[in-house]
Amino acid sequence: MSLSDAHYFEEMSVKKYEEIRKLLDSREKKDKLEGMKRLLAMISIGRDASDFFPDVVKNVVSDSLEVKKLVYTFLTHYAESKSNEALLTINTFQKDLSDTNQLIRSSALRVMTSIRVSIIAQLQVMAVKQCVRDSSAYVRKAAAHAVGKVYSLDPEQGPALKELIIVLLQDNSTMVLGSAVAAFNEVCPEELDMLHGSFRKMCRLCADTDEWGQITLLNTFIHYGRRFFLDPNQETIRDGESEEGDKKKKKKKRSKGAGGDVAMSTAQC
Repeated sequence: MSLSDAHYFEEMSVKKYEEIRKLLDSREKKDKLEGMKRLLAMISIGRDASDFFPDVVKNVVSDSLEVKKLVYTFLTHYAESKSNEALLTINTFQKDLSDTNQLIRSSALRVMTSIRVSIIAQLQVMAVKQCVRDSSAYVRKAAAHAVGKVYSLDPEQGPALKELIIVLLQDNSTMVLGSAVAAFNEVCPEELDMLHGSFRKMCRLCADTDEWGQITLLNTFIHYGRRFFLDPNQETIRDGESEEGDKKKKKKKRSKGAGGDVAMSTAQC
């Protein structure tokens, strides 16, 4: 939506509200686009548009890229509260994971992993597995965000998700790295040994990630350092103790040497 669409955010009349369903059922792409713009404007100003979910979900198969983007934006917003209705088109979401447009692939994954029904958790894991190796960094980042959502729905998927996190941690894109570490912190924050192979790369790329990614990385560096790095203060104490020990040994040698000299002078007398 652009500045020319500002009139959508004005208070909608009852007539325009009733027209939305007709627009969404129209065969014309421009009518569908008009209906979706009105719905997203309603959501933006805080009005509930969930009653239109069945009408919107039918348009997920639209050939128009513009309509499809707006449909997925709407579905992502309501997928969690309307999970049963979203299940009806899960085959379409799976199909769109292979779409040529990266925005459609990432949007399909977001909607699919926003459905809070545990019986499809394995399907969600398979979808994430497909997207972690996507050619687009944008889609791989969406996959990293999806890991935590799947884990919160079904913690039993933890072992499979850990394997995907390892793949994401090996990603060289700064767009993906921060989200990958965030997924690690959600699923297995205590298994810091998983970071061994990627730690130096993470340190090198930290400055190039976004602000939130840098915060996530720095917090992880702190935990990693405390677990695996030697405490420099303890090393200093040890060095100090060894120096004191050497001084004591020298004093003992001197005292022994002085005692021997006294004994010899007494004998000569």
